Amino acid sequence: MSKKITDINDIARVCSTCGNCLHACPVYNAQLIEPNSPRGKINLVKALMDGRLEPGKLNTDFMYHCVLCGSCENICPNGVEFTNMMVTYRNKLSEGKKIPLVKKGILYLYQSIIFKKFVWAVDIIAKTPLRQKLGVPRRLKTSKRKLFAPKGEGKKHDILLFPGCVLTYFYPQVTEKILTFLRGKGFSVVLPKNLQCCGSPYMTQGWQKEFDKLKKKNSRIFDAYDFKYLVVPCGTGVKAFRNYYELKGVEILDLTEFIFRFIPHAKLREDALTGREGKITYHDPCHALKSLKIDKEPRHFMKQLGDKFVDDKSALCCGFGGIFSVGFPSTSKKILNRKEDKLNEIGAETVVTSCPGCFMQLREKLPQDVKFFIDLFE
Repeated sequence: MSKKITDINDIARVCSTCGNCLHACPVYNAQLIEPNSPRGKINLVKALMDGRLEPGKLNTDFMYHCVLCGSCENICPNGVEFTNMMVTYRNKLSEGKKIPLVKKGILYLYQSIIFKKFVWAVDIIAKTPLRQKLGVPRRLKTSKRKLFAPKGEGKKHDILLFPGCVLTYFYPQVTEKILTFLRGKGFSVVLPKNLQCCGSPYMTQGWQKEFDKLKKKNSRIFDAYDFKYLVVPCGTGVKAFRNYYELKGVEILDLTEFIFRFIPHAKLREDALTGREGKITYHDPCHALKSLKIDKEPRHFMKQLGDKFVDDKSALCCGFGGIFSVGFPSTSKKILNRKEDKLNEIGAETVVTSCPGCFMQLREKLPQDVKFFIDLFE
């Protein structure tokens, strides 16, 4: 494969418009219009940068009508680094402009004390017909209040666990299971208080300044602890920390990578092996599979299921994409429908995934039983 190319002028010169990206792109396959294809967006960015087009509402919508899943660059024969291109030029187009009010409200909600104090409202809405309309998840709460370390500065730890926004607010029970599992295997794990969003939603939306603020807060917290591994149960978070943070002397690993490397003989729960009838499959999160190249790690453990495990090799996106599913719900639904059709085709009654966003999307909108990766282990 050729050397990676990120500048729009170079990209426009080397893009062969071969069409490989059309087959791979979930948004294009949902909409079937050229501006929503990767090669269409290359032409759009070039025209915007050249001044041939004005960044009006329609062109702005096209720029954000992308889940940044990496499917196109994963298959591109010319090495176009499409995701970085989109992030770079979204930042350029957003420079000096205010964050749209709706998006600002959604993202700031996760950072505010207001959400923490009124999270009970989420539980109430989740019991009403508004749940599906508003996309409110059914939270998985934990009875343990002391998930976070009251003190840990100055002590050496094997792992600093970064659960991320979705697990922190909606599925703390999953965080508890991860902590229990890792500590049960003899690792010293610290989960600091007041961790912020990794910043990926801000960076990918083109809001560099807001990302920098979150990065500064998280980096200050990280600096207070002595740890060897930053373990993140989210491929998107791993990408953010590897690409945009400077963590010296720390290895950043996805949860599946860590378990595969250090606990390869971990056994699945007996009820996972002998419980519910029907096939079980694994859903590959886009960033984990296409950017981090995590493939064999989760399957190493899924194979313990024997004939119950049916491998979904389609690599189809679930349509979540963070704030994408809120901004473009109809496209998100079409992308999810393709995934659901594939699951029905292979006869999967249970779906396992290792991404909090995928977990939320699949759990809330599919009829299959959906589990987080850690749920399988003893």
